[in-house]
Amino acid sequence: MPSLAASLDRIAMGQLGRLQRALLPDYNLKASAYWWTMVLLGAATIAYSLLHVSQLPTDTHWQLIACGVIATLAGAFPLRIPRSTNSFAAGEIFIFLLLLLHGPAAAALASAGEALVGSWRTSKRWSSRLASPAMAAVAMFMAGSLLHWALAELKARDLFNEGVLLTASMLFAITYFVFNTLLVTLVVNLKRNEWPRLRTFLGSFGWVGFTYAGSALVAALLELTFQSFGIGVLVAAVPIIAMLLTTLHYYFRQQESDDRVLEARMQAAEREAVRTTQHLRELEHIAYHDSLTSLANRNRFNECLLQALENQRADPSRHFAVMYLDFDRFKLINDSLGHGAGDELLLKVARRIQQHVRPTDVLARLGGDEFAILTEHIDNREQTVALAERLQEVLREPLQIAGKEITTSASIGITFSDFGYRTPEEVLRDADLAMYKAKAKGKAQFALFDSSLHKQATEQLSLEGDLRRALVSGQLSLVFQPIYELAPRRLIAFEALLRWHHPQRGLVGPATFIPLAEESGLIEPLSRWVLQRACKQLSAWHAQYPRMARIGMHMNASSKDFASVTFSNRVSDTLARLALAPSLLTLEITENALMERMDTAATTMTQLRALGVGLSIDDFGTGYSSLSYLSRLPINSLKIDRSFVSQLQGSAENSEIVRAVITLGASLGKQVIAEGIESAAQLGHLEQLHCGHGQGFLLAEPLTVRQASALLAGISAQSGVPAPAAEQLASKLPLSLRRQAKLLLPTH
Repeated sequence: MPSLAASLDRIAMGQLGRLQRALLPDYNLKASAYWWTMVLLGAATIAYSLLHVSQLPTDTHWQLIACGVIATLAGAFPLRIPRSTNSFAAGEIFIFLLLLLHGPAAAALASAGEALVGSWRTSKRWSSRLASPAMAAVAMFMAGSLLHWALAELKARDLFNEGVLLTASMLFAITYFVFNTLLVTLVVNLKRNEWPRLRTFLGSFGWVGFTYAGSALVAALLELTFQSFGIGVLVAAVPIIAMLLTTLHYYFRQQESDDRVLEARMQAAEREAVRTTQHLRELEHIAYHDSLTSLANRNRFNECLLQALENQRADPSRHFAVMYLDFDRFKLINDSLGHGAGDELLLKVARRIQQHVRPTDVLARLGGDEFAILTEHIDNREQTVALAERLQEVLREPLQIAGKEITTSASIGITFSDFGYRTPEEVLRDADLAMYKAKAKGKAQFALFDSSLHKQATEQLSLEGDLRRALVSGQLSLVFQPIYELAPRRLIAFEALLRWHHPQRGLVGPATFIPLAEESGLIEPLSRWVLQRACKQLSAWHAQYPRMARIGMHMNASSKDFASVTFSNRVSDTLARLALAPSLLTLEITENALMERMDTAATTMTQLRALGVGLSIDDFGTGYSSLSYLSRLPINSLKIDRSFVSQLQGSAENSEIVRAVITLGASLGKQVIAEGIESAAQLGHLEQLHCGHGQGFLLAEPLTVRQASALLAGISAQSGVPAPAAEQLASKLPLSLRRQAKLLLPTH
């Protein structure tokens, strides 16, 4: 028997444990003990109440059932209080009425029924569905018993009247609310292992406490009415109360609807405000950041520079420096590999620079391939110079761009705050001047600004104005350097060379004013002037010396000419107007200039070749063109740069370069012209290498129109004359032309 009892105990404990885990999986020991206590106490209260109600007179049972049913049904349709998480079940009126009419037991049963329906509606947990009606029954029985005891004491002391009933009923309702709230919230407190907080309890009182008091007041009035006028008035009051509650329900729903509309509008306004703020941030980012690199742009850099100037005016010890960077050969990379590759290069060099400046420094892309760095709080110039050297070093490291390994470099100009700047424009102007000074020194160089650069810039500006005036004042002229076929010795063309005779400066060399013309936009009118004058002079010579009608004309054209969509039409119109055969005109472009504008230049060159105009690459060997371009472009000739010709005798390497160019020209079917022939040894070497054509001071210096005309006259007169007579005729030419004429005599 003992073993059987022990087994039954184990079975019972096992079943209880499973029930505990099913009902209260998240309850600790204290919360579980409290829950079981309240459920059992509530069950006992409900059982006692049922027993007590069953002993009431039979004629009152229908009242108990009616009020209980109404209270229970009302619990299924609570009135949610607007702007609150609480709700009000109208059944409290009838529960309180039962309390006043038939005592705490009847009210406890009705309260348990209402709580059961409410918990079933709001929760799926059986722990809530069981505990809520149990706690409601206990709270109502306790508060109701307290009310009945108080009213009995008041009646015994002859202190009872209608006003006391109304007041006592409202106090009872509040007491009931307090009891019920404490019983419910204590579960949560025990689960969290914390004491109940008065602030939390008072915060939850609000509307619910007042509605309980109001319900008790209505119940007391109904009880007084029942005592005075009987059950008929009470029955009539029920639909009136229902109508009032229904009206209140719809009023609350309308408020809820209005609140939802208002909330929706507020949310829409909030979303719009967020979008507006985000849009403003995006606009601000666009306004102050470069779209490609996300670095600061010129506007942002100017603002930071202005702030640095103001800081230094306030505190002269706060020195700063500005570095202006311009990448060497960027346009060549952009044109040869495409704009996508150029953008990729800018992105990568921007990241590389950003990794080697301080977090407080401002790095900006000003436009194109131009960047600037503002570095503040510097102690001496050596810090900035060290940064420039470091940047030059890291920028020389190869980059993978469009599947190719590219090496780049930058020219850097630097200026410092101790020059007394007033505006950001002044700072950037001087940093830009220093950058051009660095470019003049060669690639991958940096230069510091000094005040002498202002004088140079002023002179450049003045010279630009003089060049504009020279175009219309007759200061420009052409000289013509003969180009010869070397074997047999024969004049085949002239190269038109532009000269500028400045009234104060004297002769200004092309190396000075041609770059100035390209920077200032004057290169196009200069090129147009040279084209018209050179072609006009050639046409005049053809008319004057018919035997020399096959003499051609070479002239230099800039990269901007070849990039112009109207250049080929301009050449065509000039040739047609002067009745010149297009094949007699050859346009020369330097190798570097060609590579700078490869895309647009190729189109123009194709148009010119279709017209019949000859094309030549000048200064060949000093640039970066590739064999693929040489074979693809419609060029007629290559001109070997004078730097290679001048070193023919002293450098085996240069001799091999010249040999390679001559061989390359022959294999591609292009003429090769050697420039800068100044000695008989150079000429002899070129003849040994089978160079077809040449020009230089040995053969002929650049000639004025009068000198070139005399040369043509002498050559024309020699045509068909026997050698001795030709020598006699050449001796009659001016001394300055006698050497050129002798070079053309037939060899014996």
